Amino acid sequence: MAQDTSALRPKETQTSRQVKEQTYWGAVGAKLLRDRLAVAAVFLLTFVVTISLAAPWIGDNVLGFDPTDTNLRNRNEPPTWAAEAWPKFLQFTAACQREGLTSCSWAVWREILHDCRVGISLCLQAGPGGCHWMGTDQAGRDVLTRGIYAGRISLRIGAYVALISMTLGVVLGLISGYYAATRVDDVINAIILTLDSIPLLFLLIILSRIFRPGPEGLALLIGIFSWMGLSRLIRGQVFSVREREYVIASRGVGASIWRIMFRHMFPNVSSIIIVTSVFRVAGAIIAEAGLSYLGVGIGPPLPSWGNMMQGSLGNFTDAPWLVLAPGLFIFMTTLSIFLIGDGLRDALDPWVK
Repeated sequence: MAQDTSALRPKETQTSRQVKEQTYWGAVGAKLLRDRLAVAAVFLLTFVVTISLAAPWIGDNVLGFDPTDTNLRNRNEPPTWAAEAWPKFLQFTAACQREGLTSCSWAVWREILHDCRVGISLCLQAGPGGCHWMGTDQAGRDVLTRGIYAGRISLRIGAYVALISMTLGVVLGLISGYYAATRVDDVINAIILTLDSIPLLFLLIILSRIFRPGPEGLALLIGIFSWMGLSRLIRGQVFSVREREYVIASRGVGASIWRIMFRHMFPNVSSIIIVTSVFRVAGAIIAEAGLSYLGVGIGPPLPSWGNMMQGSLGNFTDAPWLVLAPGLFIFMTTLSIFLIGDGLRDALDPWVK
């Protein structure tokens, strides 16, 4: 009797699984999302950028102040919620400086904190224009409003500097790496060495005093003199890949030099460019703040974080909120940018798990 062979066949207990292919940039995004610090930094930077872009609406409808309106009767006033607590705090610090920390009246802090809580509740109930959340400056202008408006200039300068320096650094780095050990490479290296030998801070101070640039002009000055490090870095990377098989094959089929550089070499250095451009934004914001603090950057009446710091000279002990407000914005912005750059550097490295 014939035996049914179909019963002897092994039954399929599992269906074939489809393996989803993951691209390089998909892996980078997944790795970046697992970095909690980088994700938190993205939200923090998004918050700073959002309030800076929405500064006109926030100033008119939430805070109720204009960044250029002056009122000399309210100059160097403490935050409205701390108006009652500020004199008590000054008395506390004066007693500690006069008699030492062991003789400080720490019990007064209970009154200070109580007055602050009452002041904050009153400010929350007040409408637009009823509360200076970070006090006023030496001209009676609202510090928080000016700090939010200043972000529009400082962040714009940072983005422009990154764009200018990245463009110059990438193009000249690719050309120098492709033509390494030739006359073209020698000329580019000579320009880099010449610019690197000039103290950048003194050069920017001199040029800023001569031309008195606005935000775009200052970004152009900083960007023109801040591309050399990236160009040298890209040159080394391109020099190591220009003799690989795919580049030689591209030359063999008659591809143009620009196609080889930007179609085949550029993707191999894109991770370096992305990370460096992120750090460049933070460096440009700090550079603008330093120049404006020295009085040669963005001048009044335009608010920037740097000239807000410059306007607080000599008032730190009497009005510390003039320093804390722009310093807080600079700290949040640069910290978030550096954390994002660090996360991108780890995510773009295929050897980092």
